[in-house]
Amino acid sequence: MTGESSVVIEQTVKEHEKLVVLIDSLLEAFNKLPTDIEWPEVQWLPDSEILDFIRIQAISLQNAKESIMRGFYRDAYHLIRMVFEAYFLLRLISTCEKYPRRIKLRQAEGDPNLEFTKQRVFKQLGKIHDKRLVKIYEESKNILIAVVKVAPVKDDKGRDTDYIVPFYYNAWRQYRPIEHHVKRGSTLRFLEGEWSIMPKRSRLKEDKSNRQLYNWFLSFGSMLDNLQLNGVLNMKTSTRVIVHYNFLSNFSHSTSDSIKNLLRLEYHYMVGGGGALISYNHYYSELALLYTCHLLSMYLEHAIYYLTKWRHIPVKSDRFYYSMCQKVEDDFGYFWFIFNKPHEYDRFAHANRKCNYKKKRFYCPEDIRLIDVRYYEDPLYRLKQMHQSFHEITTGNIFNSPFPRADALR
Repeated sequence: MTGESSVVIEQTVKEHEKLVVLIDSLLEAFNKLPTDIEWPEVQWLPDSEILDFIRIQAISLQNAKESIMRGFYRDAYHLIRMVFEAYFLLRLISTCEKYPRRIKLRQAEGDPNLEFTKQRVFKQLGKIHDKRLVKIYEESKNILIAVVKVAPVKDDKGRDTDYIVPFYYNAWRQYRPIEHHVKRGSTLRFLEGEWSIMPKRSRLKEDKSNRQLYNWFLSFGSMLDNLQLNGVLNMKTSTRVIVHYNFLSNFSHSTSDSIKNLLRLEYHYMVGGGGALISYNHYYSELALLYTCHLLSMYLEHAIYYLTKWRHIPVKSDRFYYSMCQKVEDDFGYFWFIFNKPHEYDRFAHANRKCNYKKKRFYCPEDIRLIDVRYYEDPLYRLKQMHQSFHEITTGNIFNSPFPRADALR
């Protein structure tokens, strides 16, 4: 360990000790969880795969925490972005019942017009899906979308059980990114093929299938759409997801703005016009630790929900796990993330923006309902603002920071 790293670690622990300790406690809870699950005699493969999925994300967040401690902020945020996106994939593949089915309209012989074809297809879909058909709407002139609830798993006697495997879980298992992103079109002739004695398989067909799975169900945009379809997100929470996705993506791509911001905000500073030296930054470290803490809590909460509510598998000390998640909100809920409530600072900021000085319309934070508070656009800027106390002279509104810092004024 270099001298620079040890200084960063000491400073991080000194300024964020309570947050670091809580993250370590959450990581310990993930290690404890497998021993508290009371598995039935027959275990379903999706259950173990979902828990493995969650475990992998927790490991990545542990690595993110270690990177934060050493001052490798860009690497930490890159990991956080990956785990952040994976959380919404997890919600989709583990508990979402409704999925969209795309139908391309083709006029059959005897169909007088396209409208007749639509009505014929409507009837066919009703017969196929019966009560599981939620609604049908037009995506375009020739494309219908049928929203369908997935059918329950049947037992060995052909009867419906209470167990549901989401359609998205099967799409996730079938999707092959290598087939989608690499083996495409004219590149195939440069790649090794099948043995000449074996029947040819259609790689182009596989590529199309994987492309459709990705575009319709597993891309970031389609995930948000399908989570809204299932009521996990709405327009407000989807907007919050997009804000953080855009912010975190800035660390994953070496754009000019990304590099300049990292240097300007003292993440690294240049020495003699070349090379980079690691330095501690309070705001980068605090925000990254807040992301890590809240994401661990969200994964843990969903793991317990999936096991106990969705699958009816008992978990010993489940109240302990829920209390851990509640502690994150109690102690660090000032980080207004996806599903929690805005802070008093956000009401203060919204009240000030809502005021119209020319028309003599003024609002106090108490006048603003929590549900009406607008979301912020820059998580790092908001955090720095929260470390300052404000007295808006024109409106008289006051915000007393719970953790003021002199360097926040810079």
